[in-house]
Amino acid sequence: MRSFSLLSFILLAALCLQGCSGGLFSSKGPVTLTEAWATDNTLRSPESVVFDRERNVLYVSNINESNRDRKDGDGFISRLSPNGDVEQLYWVSGLNDPKGLALHNNILYVADIDEIVAIATQTGAILARHKADKAQMLNDVTVDDAGNVYVSDSQRGAIYLFRNGRVNHWLDTKRERPNGLLYDNNRLIVASFNTGKVRFLDTDQKEFTDWTEKIPSADGIVRLGAGGYLVSNWNGEIYFVNNAGKNWKVLDTKNKKINAADIFYSEEQGLLYVPTFFDNRVVAYRVSF
Repeated sequence: MRSFSLLSFILLAALCLQGCSGGLFSSKGPVTLTEAWATDNTLRSPESVVFDRERNVLYVSNINESNRDRKDGDGFISRLSPNGDVEQLYWVSGLNDPKGLALHNNILYVADIDEIVAIATQTGAILARHKADKAQMLNDVTVDDAGNVYVSDSQRGAIYLFRNGRVNHWLDTKRERPNGLLYDNNRLIVASFNTGKVRFLDTDQKEFTDWTEKIPSADGIVRLGAGGYLVSNWNGEIYFVNNAGKNWKVLDTKNKKINAADIFYSEEQGLLYVPTFFDNRVVAYRVSF
């Protein structure tokens, strides 16, 4: 009788653990991503995407043919409808290898090799090209509440600051290759492409604080309200990271050879936009908590 009771208890416990969702022993993440739509494949190496709430459109940077030896001028910005239709493939042309995008006060800032390009969202006109001295591969862009523009340089291992019309080498990140940047709660969140670490950076003291790690080829960072963040692995993964720094993998498209570059989250729409780089699309995912 005692052995039968013990066996019954073990079986019951196993069934309970198997049925747990989001519990202590579950590997399921706190959020789920469900594909809502995808563009056609006319984009060309799409690297970054942002949603313009005022105009209800998406902007996508297209590297096209990457060329480190010279500036080829074949990069461009596309304009999409909120449901993924490509309204203007070549909304802005004449760029080189445009990557990160950020919006502030009707200006779209673009990281383009060694320049920060300012584009008027009303017209698509290029307002200025601000040279970043000794920059090698400007990557992501984020803007703080005062309009200061921070840009990572993944090749040089640096962060540049554009303020009051001037671009300055703001921080040397030493052996790390900063990729994704997000200004959040009076600090920067910095994703390192080579170490897989994502850390907080005090912009006054210029000091890092550890947050989360083991996210390979860490790229884009977005905030999900007060509940946490999403961080992309360029190779094709998305991780949810809670405020304490614990992370869960919530999307994996590596085996399909679908990348996940510089992501953007629209809280109003509840959609995560993912540029797929070599897959030449933007895919939108419904985020469920």
